[in-house]
Amino acid sequence: MQILFSINEIQELKDCQELFEDMKVDDVEVTCFQIIDDLIHKKDIYPPEYNAYASEQFELAVELLKKIEWFDSSRLEQMLPKVKQLLVSTNSS
Repeated sequence: MQILFSINEIQELKDCQELFEDMKVDDVEVTCFQIIDDLIHKKDIYPPEYNAYASEQFELAVELLKKIEWFDSSRLEQMLPKVKQLLVSTNSS
């Protein structure tokens, strides 16, 4: 199954990757945006546990960004099903 991301969606993910760069939550680095970008561009293959963790971390990041008044998280919210599908389909292949 092929999952296509638009140029705008890929840019939104890149922007978030920069926003969360070097950020840690409970001493764990936020890596979901890097993992998603790598999978979209077929740069790396990650073990299934990384993809599952990236999915959970992405959901938490979207929830956090929804609470920030100046940040428009609507595009990320719309991408959530695509990101989950990407991470699940990568696990099964």
